[in-house]
Order: sequence, then structure tokens, then C-alpha cells
Amino acid sequence: MIDTVKIYAEIDEEIYNKIYSMSIVKTSYDNETGELFYNITTGALEGSYDNRLSVRVDCGVKYGFVNKGYCIEIEGSLHKYLKGYNAFDGLYDINYVCKSMIDIAAKRYNVSLPSYENWFLQRCDIAVCYDLINQVNVQDYINSLNSCKYPLRKPKFFYNESLYLSGTTTTLKIYNKLLEFKKHDMNKLAKNNFDVFSLIDKIKGFVRFECEIKKKALVKIYKEKHIKFINVKYEDLKKVWSDEFMKIVKMIRSDLEIVRERDDVFERLNKLYKPCKASRLYSFYCSLILEGQNVVFKKFSSSSYYRNIADLKYARVDFSQNQKYVEAEKDMFYFNPFEWKEVV
Repeated sequence: MIDTVKIYAEIDEEIYNKIYSMSIVKTSYDNETGELFYNITTGALEGSYDNRLSVRVDCGVKYGFVNKGYCIEIEGSLHKYLKGYNAFDGLYDINYVCKSMIDIAAKRYNVSLPSYENWFLQRCDIAVCYDLINQVNVQDYINSLNSCKYPLRKPKFFYNESLYLSGTTTTLKIYNKLLEFKKHDMNKLAKNNFDVFSLIDKIKGFVRFECEIKKKALVKIYKEKHIKFINVKYEDLKKVWSDEFMKIVKMIRSDLEIVRERDDVFERLNKLYKPCKASRLYSFYCSLILEGQNVVFKKFSSSSYYRNIADLKYARVDFSQNQKYVEAEKDMFYFNPFEWKEVV
């Protein structure tokens, strides 16, 4: 489904001035010389439950517009603007989304904005939610991504919560939808008499795969400097989503495996932790293998022992060395986004 979208168009001075007069203006300049550093003009289109679309007017030079000299940008999630949430029951028609955002802005500022065919797409986020039944499955899956690597991108991993991979063409996000909702939207909706608890019950177990498709990726698809949104197809955007996440699924496949051999354990620990902690955990692991858990437990405080055990489990290290652990691995929750149905 479509989430955040950013569109832009060229406008004349009259429209610029009218929106400017109804917006918040942030200016930075040198008091001594009077030199203007920047001038940011933004407004907000109020939607449901305090969710908004942002509007910004600026000099048209940033997009290469020189005829009328000014530009307008509209950005936000129409889905969240209309419904207050964006976990399911989404929108899939990019033309409808962009046209609605333009109409809302035109009505709010009482101006005649450029016709639809003169608006361009700068960014579009495609998101897919999957129901993994419960929060334990979501956390287990996300934590299995802790050592994910991606060429030319630096992963940001947050335990139980999310994996972020930022790039120049796309930014990929896999996250625990319930935790994200509680952090960013729950209080806002609760203040507006929204049935928060029903929504929480609905999204327990949801994991969200989101791809922010940036201008560079759009230019690569449509071979145009300015991409008219009326020419954009959802199928093209979803293909970018699929191609990008397919790369991740292939890359993390080996990281989902439990390691048992000492060399593999040493490599996994050094991959996840800083050298000092990795060495300490490896020594702890070797003690478990040589002496057994009962003996090692007596040598450590209970807090240190269980913390080390938790760190080994987090790294998916088999320190039991028995058949039961192998059998348990077969029963572990399995998830592949390309084999599951999207929540709609």
C-alpha cells in the first residue's frame, strides 16, 4: 500500500504569496551583513486525529523552474491523514492519492493550484504489513536480522523493534508495527477519542516492510528528470519494493541459522559485539561446552550468568550441544515475506 508521498509543481508569485501569508516562516540570516542563509515556509493541512499533510513553498530554482519562479511541495501520508493510522486498509492508487492531496491543499489555501498533469513525484513509500500471529514471532524475526549486511549501506538495528537500511535510491525499514504505533501515534489518537485498544488488538503480531522510493530510483524507472505522477503506476513502485527486499531476504538467509561449531561461534560473536565483549562471551561459551551449565552457573553471579546466556541466545549460538536443541530449531517460527499474504 502507499504511505508517505511527496509531490511538487511550479507556481506563480500570486499563489506563492497567498500560501506564504498563511504559513509558518523560519528564516536564518547574518545580522551584521544582512545575508540570508535560508528561508523555510511551511504549512500544515489538518486531517483526522491530528495527522497532517505538510505544504511548503519555495524558490523554483531548486527544481529548475525558471518560468514562474516558484514551487510548491506537498508531503505526507493520505492514508494516515484520513484514517489516523496506516497499518492496514490502505490505498493503492497513486493517482488518487496525489490528486486528493492537491485538492485538499487547494481548498485549504483557497487557491487554484496547477492542473494534475503539471505535478511531479519526488518520493513514494510502499509498505506491506504481515500478520505473524503474535508479538513473540515478530520479535524473534526482527532479532534474527541483527547481523544483516547490505552493500554500501550501514544497517541500524534496534533489538525487538526494527532494522533500517538507508541508501541514496531507497531506504528500507522492517519494524514491529505495534511498538512503532505505541511510540509515535497511540497517545495522539487516544486524546481524540479513537478506539486505541481495538486497533492494538488488531495489529498485535504485525511486522511492516517499508521501502522509501526516492527521486533517483524514480528517474531510473521513468527516464525523466521530472516524473509526472499521472504516468506512475503502482505496479512499478511495488516492483522496486520487491526487488529491494528480495536482496535482503537472500542476504540474511545465512544469518538465520543457528551456529554450533566453535569457529562459527567465534565469528558470529565478533560480528555482533565489540571485541572485548565478544572475547568474554566466547570464553563463557567454551566454559559451558567443557564444564556444563551447572558447573559454570556456580562460578558466576546469577545476573552475570543469565545476561551472558541471553547474549548467546541473541546471537543464535547453540551452547547445549544436544539433539533437543537441534529438534527445537526445526520447530522455530519461519517467515518469508514473499511466501505470506499482505494484511489488507
